[in-house]
Amino acid sequence: MPQLPCVLCGKERDIKTDRNGKLYSICNPCGTQFFVRRQQGIDNLKELVRTLRDRNLPFQEHAKKLYEIQAILIEVRGLKEELRKLDSVFNLFSNDKDKKRARKSLRARIDLLLSDLEHISRRERIRR
Repeated sequence: MPQLPCVLCGKERDIKTDRNGKLYSICNPCGTQFFVRRQQGIDNLKELVRTLRDRNLPFQEHAKKLYEIQAILIEVRGLKEELRKLDSVFNLFSNDKDKKRARKSLRARIDLLLSDLEHISRRERIRR
C-alpha cells in the first residue's frame, strides 16, 4: 500500500481508496485528514508516491528532525508548566531558597533546549 508522510507529524500514513476511487489518508494521532477528489490531483498524488519510493531517505531524515524538534518543544512546555506550578500556592517547596534553586535549574534546562533548537536550525541551513 502506498504511503505518504503526515504534514503535521511526519509519520508515514497509508494512502487508501474510498468506494468511489478517490484517494485519502488519515493520521489518527494528529487528527488530520487528506482527501484528493479530482482526477488531476489523484494522478499527481500517484506520481508523487512513485517519485517518493525512489527518494525515501530525504523524507525519513526530515521526519527524524521533525520528531527531534517536537520532543524538544514538548519538554520546554513541560518545564514551563513546572515553573508555573512553583509559583502556585500548592508548591512542593516551603523554603524560598529551594524554590529559587529549582527555578534556576528549570530555566537553565529550558535555555539548553532552546539552544539545541537553534543548533538544529543552523545545521539545516548549512546543508541547503
